[in-house]
Amino acid sequence: MFESVPDVVWKNIGIFSTMFAAFMFAFVLWRRREVRRGEALKLLEKVAPWGIEPINKFLRAYGIGNYIGKDSMGRVVREVIADLMSEGGLTSMLKRVGWKVVKGVFLRSAEDREKLQKLLTDTKPDEPDPDPVPDPAE
Repeated sequence: MFESVPDVVWKNIGIFSTMFAAFMFAFVLWRRREVRRGEALKLLEKVAPWGIEPINKFLRAYGIGNYIGKDSMGRVVREVIADLMSEGGLTSMLKRVGWKVVKGVFLRSAEDREKLQKLLTDTKPDEPDPDPVPDPAE
């Protein structure tokens, strides 16, 4: 049945099918990357109110595909490493980021501020009265 088909035709069919399979594989990989970028932008919308700038910058750069340049993922990673290597190191960075999370998440209402103030006074019984919880309007 296929004996009459020249070898050139089979060669072309093999080349075409190989190219088509390679194209489909590349398309699937590209689509997965684009889905991940979209998810990063959705996550950015959720964590942006928290005020954690390194995470916001990193997610924004990843979501738009900015790997090198001014506001790139590499620059954000270098900034975080520089903060970690600075004099205060990890503890100062965690304090700064921790207060941003507290302000962005827990200090949205007066009830949240009262709960946080109670938590701070309950966890530090040996120390004098802790600093009052800051008002987010300040």
